[in-house]
Amino acid sequence: MTPFLIVLGIVAFWQVTPGYRARQLNTEGAALVEAGRLADAEARFRQALAADPADVDAAINLGVAIYRQGRFAESIPWFEKGVAAHPNDATVHNDLAQAYVRTGRPHDAAVQEARACDLDPHNAVYVRYLGDMLLEANDRSGAEKQLRRAAQMDPKSADARLSLARLYVKEDRGGEATEDYQASLRLNPRQPDALRELGELDASGGDYAAAEREFHAAISLDSKSALLHQDLGNALLKSGDAAAAEPELRLAIQLDASLAPAHRDLGLALRDQGNIQGAIDEFRRAVELMPSNSAVHYMLSQALRRAGKTQEAADQTAIAERLSQREKQAPLLVAYGNQAVFLAEKGHSQEALAKIKQALAIDSEDASTQFDYAIVLRHLARYDDSVAALRKVLARQPDMPAAYYQLGCDYFGKGQNGEAVAAFNRAANLIPGNADVHNGLGVALAASGDMARGKSEIELARRLDPKAKRYQENLDCIGRNLAACKLLP
Repeated sequence: MTPFLIVLGIVAFWQVTPGYRARQLNTEGAALVEAGRLADAEARFRQALAADPADVDAAINLGVAIYRQGRFAESIPWFEKGVAAHPNDATVHNDLAQAYVRTGRPHDAAVQEARACDLDPHNAVYVRYLGDMLLEANDRSGAEKQLRRAAQMDPKSADARLSLARLYVKEDRGGEATEDYQASLRLNPRQPDALRELGELDASGGDYAAAEREFHAAISLDSKSALLHQDLGNALLKSGDAAAAEPELRLAIQLDASLAPAHRDLGLALRDQGNIQGAIDEFRRAVELMPSNSAVHYMLSQALRRAGKTQEAADQTAIAERLSQREKQAPLLVAYGNQAVFLAEKGHSQEALAKIKQALAIDSEDASTQFDYAIVLRHLARYDDSVAALRKVLARQPDMPAAYYQLGCDYFGKGQNGEAVAAFNRAANLIPGNADVHNGLGVALAASGDMARGKSEIELARRLDPKAKRYQENLDCIGRNLAACKLLP
């Protein structure tokens, strides 16, 4: 959804004040947005703010103009200013949520969209957006709950059923996904994206005839989509009709020469028709566009070998094998990280460190591995190193709640209680229903001298998870004014 504009009426002509001039410029800017003249609108809103820096509506509208030009990160400070000034305006919270999700901050987005839903509880669109954002944040059960709610609130919403279908695809629930794609298309048959995704689902199940029907239907609605022509060509190729696939794939490349899968599939179509040199040319282009894909290197090596270019074929085979080995190590990376965390939490810190170093040797830049490394380092009381690892994680995923929780634990371990409170508080804002986070925040508050708030947070943690013994132990410790006891985050 595109963010909303705020348009104000023009006051009497004799009120030529900075505020009046700002409102006039704001109204002109809004008209320019509606006319599609976004750069001119942006200039008007900036002039409005120059005339009256306190004009929050112009600030929000500036965010809208910037957002609609695709500069999502740049729009965020303006929407944040709007939320601070209008905390009970659902539309502004929704605007900020849209900007957050577009910049890789789905947890922050979900927080803002949940607030929009609280303020406008009958808005099925906001509920659907919240479901989409929770799915982006990998909270699939929460996403399903909200998307089902959106579909119930508005049974005629094709978008709600489409969002549910996409959720089910991610969960490998193909039958339910198909039902919701079809339901969405019954409500609105003119959805090329839904038709394309349903076709991809058919193709993944081996029903290429059904996939071809869906792709043809989608192309009738959007004939200029390179992806649709590539998908149709791929389905034709897999069903054994390389000759029919070729023109579709050539059209896809004509529409988007940078579409690597189209070059790959055209190479396969040409190879299957005996045009080896043509296949080599297409495989070379695919390799240029996706150099880390082992499969296209293998395809190129096989075509080169058939053309008698044995040395170059051997070089490509070597590259493919090296990349394939790396791809095979991805599950090993996860396994080493999981084992390291398990060992660290069981008190086997040195064994955990040895295991996580095996993961780091495979890929030291992987965010999940860096996160696991931070947990191991914390158990070794190497708090500074753990903080450094978490900073790397947060540089890539700036709204990761678990990273802020671990950061709070590190700062608490270092005795930096103020920094711990800030980190735990950030985590609590992102996942307000997590007991450990509220316990951590309570412990840090109590350690910094705010016993009342600390006790309140830990009591909330205990209500959320009554079985966790350390929450009661922390409450008992606060009851003894921290005498002869230790708080545990």
